[in-house]
Amino acid sequence: MAQNDKQMALLKNRLQMPLIVRDMLIIGQTPLADENYALHEMMGNFKAEEALLCAAFTMKEIADFESVVSADLAFLHMECDRIIERYSMRDAMAEENPELWSETQINMMDIISEDTEELLELTELCGLSYEITNPKIVKFLDIIATQLSSHLMIIDEVISMQQEAGYTNALTQPVITGFEADNVIMFPS
Repeated sequence: MAQNDKQMALLKNRLQMPLIVRDMLIIGQTPLADENYALHEMMGNFKAEEALLCAAFTMKEIADFESVVSADLAFLHMECDRIIERYSMRDAMAEENPELWSETQINMMDIISEDTEELLELTELCGLSYEITNPKIVKFLDIIATQLSSHLMIIDEVISMQQEAGYTNALTQPVITGFEADNVIMFPS
């Protein structure tokens, strides 16, 4: 097993939901009320980036389970692969260098918001098409869509707070004029 494959397997194992959904699909089981609640809670407890990874891995498991060759599933695979690549690298960076991860997190919030919104739209579209072909899968897609929607609301609130804090900081910063304007402070001789 290649190092990257090993890392992906460990990441999927840590997220758990993709493996649980895969196993439930294989045995033809839809989540019962307590299992539904557990899957919601599992994904709801993740940070935004982990929730995106979890959703992408789970959607990919669903697409692999269907194994129908279609343009829609090919696009779904490509989108999931893109998100998995981006956020698994961020996950590795969080483990290896937490300080760098923290420094880049503020700048990533807009990207995380966009990726979450795109995957949410894709999840909802898949839900519409699976309503006819495989209604059991729709239950899993509903969980993913609900949790992505919740995470998106939180992300947007964080972005709003960051922008407000930046605006407030800009208003409270003193305006530098005179000799200090060039970052040179003149001292009397």
